[in-house]
This record gives sequence, structure tokens and C-alpha cells, in this order.
Amino acid sequence: MKALTIKNFKTAPVFSQDVPEPTTDETFDTLIDVLAAPIENFDKANAAGRHYSSTYWHPTFPSIPGASGIGRRVDNGKLVAFPARTLKPQFGSYAQRTVANSKLLLEIPENTDLYSSTAAASSLLTSVAPLKFSLDIQPGDTVLINGATGFAGQLAIQVAKNLGASEIIGTGRNPERLAGLKALGATQTISLADDDKTIMQNLDNLSVKGNLIILDYLWGHPIELILHAIIPNCLAMKRATTLVSIGSIAGPEISLPSKAIRTSGLQIIGMQTPKVMANQHAVYKAVWDLINSGKIKSDVKTISLEEAATQIDWQKPVPSGVRTVIKL
Repeated sequence: MKALTIKNFKTAPVFSQDVPEPTTDETFDTLIDVLAAPIENFDKANAAGRHYSSTYWHPTFPSIPGASGIGRRVDNGKLVAFPARTLKPQFGSYAQRTVANSKLLLEIPENTDLYSSTAAASSLLTSVAPLKFSLDIQPGDTVLINGATGFAGQLAIQVAKNLGASEIIGTGRNPERLAGLKALGATQTISLADDDKTIMQNLDNLSVKGNLIILDYLWGHPIELILHAIIPNCLAMKRATTLVSIGSIAGPEISLPSKAIRTSGLQIIGMQTPKVMANQHAVYKAVWDLINSGKIKSDVKTISLEEAATQIDWQKPVPSGVRTVIKL
């Protein structure tokens, strides 16, 4: 079969036409003919050995990257979506056929837009999981999306709006995309292209209602500025603040003052929490309910397997604001 394969963690995926097809076992019991598979930063990091789960997904070589997508079950022809952690290690979605755990598959409507839907699904998980399941956001709360001009950040704005956030704040560097965030549902925006003093002043002037939830796709210096800004100048705790760490494209480490935790009511969690892990199928169903509602907009580019091997820079982060999907 046709597939992208990696020979080791140091070389980029290559296109091959004679890759052996996967076989089922007791856990991964369902073969799937892949129709669409997104290229995410998660997939790139795994293929390059940079993610903590790289050796789980690629225990030996050659190995096929790709964690999620849409396809048809070989046994009954039904159209299904398969999220990350559904597929058998070493047999990812960048291939004509993969093998999955049937318990984690989600049947989707036949009229689904394959490419925009599969592009949005994994990225929507990053906001639906924490907002709806880990934190149970309430109408009237405020959501700040740090890195809102990226693809997942733009979707997070739409998720926050659909879940009833009263204030939705987006940060980013790209001026054109930043200007377009209010059309997606943002009520306030902050440019990260300004100098630190200006950014801090703008953060201090934000309108925050209810509890504050920060979805952070950047980490690094931008989140340091935000954390400094939420530290109160008095002993009174203004609100509960939860920081959800999702990505670290702006840097892997930060300097966190202890008083940010002592006086601001700050809690820091990851995207994957016990509540999310215990309700994986419900989380994914919530994502697809949102997709099928028609309320989510996303910018998508499609390429073939052959083009993915030659046109994608596998060492660099995915382009901001648009998602590339492999069309099979």
C-alpha cells in the first residue's frame, strides 16, 4: 500500500508504494481505509522523536506517522472518525489503510466535509476538552486564548463563544489574523508584536468577568507577561484563574513568580486531565457535535501523500492559521 514512513527519528517521512498492510489483533481489531488525515504539530514532533510519546507511537522502524483522521471501516463500510490514541502504534494515518481500536471509533454522517472536519477535530479537542470537561466553563466566565491567531486558537475562540463565555480575549502577533478574531467571537484582542511595556499595559486594561480561564498555546515569554499581569496589587483575590497549558511554540520553559500562585488564585493544569482521560469518547463526541452543528469555521489546504513527502518541512511547526490535510 501507499504510505509515508520514517526510517528513524532523524530523517523526514518518505513516500513508499509497497508498505505492508496492517493486521488486526485483540486490541486493534478494525481495519480502516483512510480518506483524510491532518498534519499537526503533534504528528511532526512524534515523527522527529521530539514528543514524550514518540517511542510509544514508533517503537520500531520503519513506522508510519499520523495520529488521527477520517476513513471507512473495511468490515462494514461505515464512515468513522478516529482520534489520537485510537490507532495501533507503528501504523499511523498517513497511509491508505490503518488499524484501530473499534471501541474508540466514532461514526459520523455520510455528508461530512472530510477535509475541513478532520482538520478541525484534533485542534478542537484542545479547547473542548478543558473548557467543557476539565473546567465546566459557566456562562459569564472569561476565556483568554494565548496564541489565538493560530489554527487551534481560532477554533478555541469559537468554542468559548458556543459555551457562553462573556469575554473572549485573543492574543497573537499576526496583525491581519488578529483583526479577524472579533468576527469569530473575540471581544478583546492584544498584539504580542508590541513591546513588553505596551503588552503589560494592555493586559492591565482588559475587562475580565467571572472566573478567568487561560488557554495557552504558546508558553514561553508571552505567558510570563500574562501571569505577571494577573498578580493583584493587593491581598484581595479577585477571581479563580486556571491556566491550561496546551502548547509551547514560544519556548519550553518559563519563570513563574511564587506570588502568582499565592495571591492570584492561579491553578495550572494540562490539556489532558483525569476527567478528560476518563471520558475520551464523550469528549470526542462533543467535538463532532460541534463540527456537525455547522458553527465552526476553519481554513484548510489539501495535499496528496506524495506531496506531503516533498512539500512539508517536517522540522518546522505547522503554518499558523491554516491546517494541511492529506487527501487519500
